[in-house]
Parts: sequence; C-alpha cells; structure tokens
Amino acid sequence: MKLFVMSDIHGATKPIEKAALLIREADLVVIAGDITRSKTRAEAADVIACMEQFSTNILAVHGNWDRLEIKDFLEEKNYSLHGKGRVLGGVGFFGVGGSSPTPLHTATEYTEQEIALILHAGYEQVQAAPQVVLISHAPPRGVRDRSFLGLRGGSKSVKSFLEEHPVSLCLCGHIHEAAGIERFANAIVANAGSFKKGRYLAVEIGPGIQATAGRVDY
Repeated sequence: MKLFVMSDIHGATKPIEKAALLIREADLVVIAGDITRSKTRAEAADVIACMEQFSTNILAVHGNWDRLEIKDFLEEKNYSLHGKGRVLGGVGFFGVGGSSPTPLHTATEYTEQEIALILHAGYEQVQAAPQVVLISHAPPRGVRDRSFLGLRGGSKSVKSFLEEHPVSLCLCGHIHEAAGIERFANAIVANAGSFKKGRYLAVEIGPGIQATAGRVDY
C-alpha cells in the first residue's frame, strides 16, 4: 500500500497541483491537519476539491489551525478519522485532530485527557489489524516536535499511547520545522512538515514500513 502524506497545507493548492502524479499513483492520500489558512469551511472545501481532481481515496484529520467546522466538513465527506478507525487492505488507520493546548490559543485545541479518549475510541475499531497507523496532527511530546524557539509542541497523550500500544506508524505534522522521521517505542514517527512549503512523505506499507521525505518545487 502506497501513501502520499501531507500536513499543514494552510490553503495552498499550487503544491497539490504540482504533486498530481504522485497523488494519482498513491493508494491513499493522508492529510494530517491544518488544511486551512483562513480557518473556514469554504477554504477547506476548495483545498479538498483540488485534491479530489487526482484522488478521492483520502483519510484526514483537522489541525489546531482549523475550526471545528472543518472537522464537520471532513466527516460529511467521510474522510475524517478523528476519534474513528478504519481498516483498509489489512491496515488499521485511526486518528486525532487538533492539538494539545498551545501558547497561541489556536482554533481547535484539546486537553490531554480529551486526546487520550479520542485516541482510544479510534484504536478500539482497528486494534485487531496486523498493522496499525495513527494519523495525528500533533506529534508525540519529545519526538519530531521541537519548534524553532526550542519549545516542545507535541502531545503527552500521543506519546503515552505509542508507549503503551502496538502502533506501527504515527503520521503527524503541526511543528513545521520538526519535519523528519525517527523511531519511538514500537512506532516509526514521521512528521510531514509543511506541505505549503512543498514537504511531503511517501510511505509504503507491506510486511514492513518504509517512509521517505520529499519536496515538491513550485
């Protein structure tokens, strides 16, 4: 199974158009949040419509920059994995959108307790799958989450969940400058970085998992 993974689009459609071939070739497109810049449903609809020119096999969560109306829009499209799980091709996908509290008090933030409940709700629906993939806007605390100010922006609940459950892969974003891939507990944690700046991840899931970072020039 081939995944094209992006996060932190922030309303930019030009990189989607430049990545058209890569998107078409993927079995699934994963969007790990922050779809909008203006925080509106209308902008989210424009971004998703641009994506749908090339693929309608989309799994997504909203980001902390996205208002709850964007979560509702993704649910209406049947793309949202926030608090939900779905098994596709023998791989279990579940997700959590928004982020843990930030100093900026952004549009959609959840307490760590709320994040833990959301994670468990989705995981229960996919835990029997041979491989399990978490799509979380926020990285786990301490892993691919250091901001340019040196602060950690990840979620403690996501970290604890990965430590306590057999998750194979965690796809995330949120902290643009923390883009990259590393192993934590039993999982590969892959921060896609800012797709608005062209960054993305190509992931192949078979008996094992291979994730590589790429960049679209536009």
